[in-house]
Amino acid sequence: MVVAAGMLCIGMLGTACESTPEDRNEVIAAVNASRAKAGLAPLRENVTLDRKADAWAQGLRDVCKLSHSKLSDGAPKEWMKLGENVGYGGTIAQVHEAYMNSPGHRANILDPSFTSIGAAAVWGNCPDGTRRVFTVQEFMHS
Repeated sequence: MVVAAGMLCIGMLGTACESTPEDRNEVIAAVNASRAKAGLAPLRENVTLDRKADAWAQGLRDVCKLSHSKLSDGAPKEWMKLGENVGYGGTIAQVHEAYMNSPGHRANILDPSFTSIGAAAVWGNCPDGTRRVFTVQEFMHS
């Protein structure tokens, strides 16, 4: 499934995703581990949301700052509810820990109505010389 997701990014966007399958899986695994601890069902990966997350994470990396996307842009047509987390840090695990320590980000991760996730983790060097990973999590209930 992960290899297929990566190949779909190449085919559908015309360019390769910057998130590696391993990094994307790490983001999704962290979310689902936190959900499991809370007694919630895991989220299913959605390739359309992966593409949206990857494109947004690349843009954040390119300007080296955080902002949210317009949630409906690039989302599957069948969505009923959407959410998004954006963050950066030294490692994917550090960013996930920060999300879980933030009430709004934690609420998205632990929202029982969400059923699908798209994720990205894009690495880059900022003008101040720091290397950061920008993660984007796109959540959906359909």
